[in-house]
Amino acid sequence: MQKKIVAVSLFTLFFLATAALVAEIYVRATHKGSYLTGLMKRDAVFHHIPPPYYEGTMSSPGDFDIYFRTNNRGMRGPGDYNYEKPEGVFRIAVMGDSFTFGVGVDADKTASYLLGELLDNEEPGRYEVLNFGVNSYSPILEYAYLKNEVIRYDPDMVIVMLDISDIQDDYLYEPHIVYAPGGEVIACDPMRVRGKPDFKALCMKYSRLCYVMETKLFDSFRKMAVIGFRNYMANKFTGRRNKTEILTNRDIDNIYFDRFLMFREGKNEKVVARHWSRTAKYIKMIKGYLDGRGIRFILVTYPYGHQVGERQWQKGRAYWAFEPGKVYDAGKGFSVISDFAKENDIGFINLYGAMLAGKDSTLYFDSDGHWTEAGQAAAGRAIFDSNVFRKNLE
Repeated sequence: MQKKIVAVSLFTLFFLATAALVAEIYVRATHKGSYLTGLMKRDAVFHHIPPPYYEGTMSSPGDFDIYFRTNNRGMRGPGDYNYEKPEGVFRIAVMGDSFTFGVGVDADKTASYLLGELLDNEEPGRYEVLNFGVNSYSPILEYAYLKNEVIRYDPDMVIVMLDISDIQDDYLYEPHIVYAPGGEVIACDPMRVRGKPDFKALCMKYSRLCYVMETKLFDSFRKMAVIGFRNYMANKFTGRRNKTEILTNRDIDNIYFDRFLMFREGKNEKVVARHWSRTAKYIKMIKGYLDGRGIRFILVTYPYGHQVGERQWQKGRAYWAFEPGKVYDAGKGFSVISDFAKENDIGFINLYGAMLAGKDSTLYFDSDGHWTEAGQAAAGRAIFDSNVFRKNLE
């Protein structure tokens, strides 16, 4: 009897292992990652960072299909970066996420590059603008990146491009923060959570099957937990997207699902304040770090297409439960950021007005939602023309 039990157990284990292997092979053959997957290299300090001299293609059907290459530091340039600053040069470091990186446009069409050109036209050789934009970065990662890398370039000014989705990124990254014994943030390690090895992250790193299960199957369970099993199933039968109900519910704390929580019209202010306070804390840490070194700091923020014009970002907005042909009010969210900057003596530039002024042009890719060349140009010009920026050049 005991031998039979052992034999059945071994067969079961063999069957499960074989099934898992077959499923892994199938998923790897059929599941396509993002076109930027190769750019997202895990890093024990910065969470993720682009590798040097990475070559790839950015592609979004109907939007763009372009080749790109990173420089010696994994950035988009201009050119290779040297830690040593040329004598007499005023160096500006621009930090941000994929908008700053320049998804969908060539490196010489990014706002950072164009800002450098405008400055060079005014005073040739006097200024240098370095683009440190990294996809999916937010203040929590920018603080770690600033302390451990960007500061080595001896910048005279740091510009942080605050994306309105950064409060979700900060929420997701915070459990991975690594602290020094005194409580100082020193890194963000994607393979550790609350100071311990992250078994789930380890599985997702080596198994495409685990990754798909986490992002598909387990996400469904999370949706059930948020709206209830009955509502979840009712939506399935009626054809209503469960994510739409989660995104448009004003009272639930849906930060895990909603990149635009801070700017949802009518969203419960207590929910917004809870998560904005996290991001605000990291922005203040950036300011404190720069103030201690006499480095000028400017915070820049900007709207998305659905907040600018009826025809901006038409196709892609539906995924996030925004109606086509409607312009959403962004004033309340931006006033929160503006008030915060004023209270903390932070130079602040809001690109909302500049984008509204150019709404008759195509500033955002229709499906992807990032800035087109026109959007990048509008951003670069608006920063250059800003009184806040000009004052900090003095």
